[in-house]
Amino acid sequence: LVTNAGVIGTDVSGVGTARTEPAAANYGGDKAIFGYGETGGSTFVSMSNLVTNAGVIGTDVSGVGTARTEPAAANYGGDKAIFGYGETGGSTFVSMSNLVTNAGVIGTDVSGVGTARRSLAAASYGTDKAIFGYGYASSKFSLTNLVSNSGVVASDVTGVGTARHNLAATNYGGDKAIFGYGSNASAANVSLTNLVNSSGVVASDVTGVGTARQGLAAAGYSISA
Repeated sequence: LVTNAGVIGTDVSGVGTARTEPAAANYGGDKAIFGYGETGGSTFVSMSNLVTNAGVIGTDVSGVGTARTEPAAANYGGDKAIFGYGETGGSTFVSMSNLVTNAGVIGTDVSGVGTARRSLAAASYGTDKAIFGYGYASSKFSLTNLVSNSGVVASDVTGVGTARHNLAATNYGGDKAIFGYGSNASAANVSLTNLVNSSGVVASDVTGVGTARQGLAAAGYSISA
């Protein structure tokens, strides 16, 4: 757990099924949800785990929707969340999404929109909308998909910036977002970033700062983050 002063606490005993490459988002204004991922041996899952406003992770909730690994998730609509995209195994990439209510209930699959891919990133923007961006299928992408404040995923928006996967994204400044880092088409780790304005428009590359890397995570912080 991380305090409101940014202090990370010691390990808390694990709850639920151990797995890699799930996605997570906040919901309900003050809670969070982890969902999907891989438990090993290419066994993909769709279960979720809710996190209370005290940071307590709940036991597994039976999976809803297509089991998959490396989706992305973000908050939308102020108090809801969305999971989208991922891989179901055997290099089968998907574009469906699953909406999460403000009570943390995951809905059934919504037919995919946009390019099927995995290893993308997502963030909220504009106070009540979300954006999915970048990722990998047969190649690496820089395209994005905007999500309305009712959870509707829009078709592909032509990519801006360096195509890459295994990057991270988060909201900042109350109504904006940022994508950063990842692995580019040459399999080189990068540290560049792309800012997203309050209308969901992605800007061109900003020269990287810090260590180039992939497979990282990001989150907003402070009340206006």
